[in-house]
Amino acid sequence: MTGLFERGVGDAWRTLHPRVRDRYGLESGAGREAVGVGRMHELDRSPLAVPALWLGTLDDFLFPERGADVPFTIVTEPFVDDEGTEALVLRRRFETSPPRTFVDTLRWNPARGCLTDLFGRHGRVAADLHISAEDGALALSIGTQWLRVGGRYLEVPPPFSADGHLRDWYDDGENRFRVSATITNPVVGTVFEYQGAFETEFRPLEDDAPSPSALGGVALPGENA
Repeated sequence: MTGLFERGVGDAWRTLHPRVRDRYGLESGAGREAVGVGRMHELDRSPLAVPALWLGTLDDFLFPERGADVPFTIVTEPFVDDEGTEALVLRRRFETSPPRTFVDTLRWNPARGCLTDLFGRHGRVAADLHISAEDGALALSIGTQWLRVGGRYLEVPPPFSADGHLRDWYDDGENRFRVSATITNPVVGTVFEYQGAFETEFRPLEDDAPSPSALGGVALPGENA
C-alpha cells in the first residue's frame, strides 16, 4: 500500500528530503514504527487559550503548560483502518510538569478528498489535513474543523475555528529533524505553538499487536451527510 503521507502529498513526494520520505513513508506492511526523541526549544500559548487547553488534557489533546528546552518523544505507528486503507496514529509525550500526552489519528477521507485528523484518544475534534512539499520539507495545514457529537459531525464556525500550520524538515548540518508548529485563533491569538529538534529511529512492530487506535473504525466527516 502507499503510505498515508505519500498519498497526501501526491506527485511532489519525490521532492522531499530523503530522510523525510523515509520517516513519513511508513506503511503498515513494513512492520515498523518511527520513534523520535528530542527537545522542544519552545512551548508557548496565549493566556486566553488556557481554559480550552485545560479541557484538551481530558482527552490527551493539547495542554496549557509552557516551557523551554522540554524533552519530548513522538511515536508514529501505521495501521490499516476498518475500510482497509492506510492510517497512522501519532503519540507525543512532553516532559512538562506534569508530563503531557498529545495523541491524534490520521486517516484518508474519500468524502473530503484529503486526510482527516482525529484529535485525542476519542477523536471528538476532527479536521481536514492538507499536506504539501516545500523545499524538501513536509508542510501541513489544518482546514475545516468539526466537533463529533452523538456520532455526527458539526462544523466549527468562525471565530471558534483555528488556523494551524506545521513544518517538518531535515537539517543536514545538524543531522537531525526540525519541527515548527503554530495554531492560532482570531479571538485568542496563539492557541499553541512549539519549535524543536529530534532524532529518529525505527523499531519493529509485533505481528500480533492489536490496532494502535480505536479510531480506525470511527465514521469521518462527510460520511454521515
